[in-house]
Amino acid sequence: ADRKLIMSEVEETLERVKVQAGVEGYLIADQSGTVLRRFPSMSQELAEAYAEAMKHLSKKSRNVVRDLDPKNELKYLRIRAKKHEVLVAFDSEFLVIIIQRWNPAS
Repeated sequence: ADRKLIMSEVEETLERVKVQAGVEGYLIADQSGTVLRRFPSMSQELAEAYAEAMKHLSKKSRNVVRDLDPKNELKYLRIRAKKHEVLVAFDSEFLVIIIQRWNPAS
């Protein structure tokens, strides 16, 4: 029953994310990089590319933070590129990745 409740909360959260202005994609992957859920209009290939890249980047980033301060732990990454912002949240089991449009202030 707990797993069902958690999955329904995940689905509700994904529905909220999907309708946010500027969101162009999202995905949930397990720690091996397998895509479990993705934005409806996002291709499987693109979702897999993001999952693979962010799996490696998040692992390296976590190691850097731990090397600098062994008592600290990285939970979240925000990457801003020229046109997009990629938000990555992770724990021991999952990666949650959101891709959104980013327009710099003029």
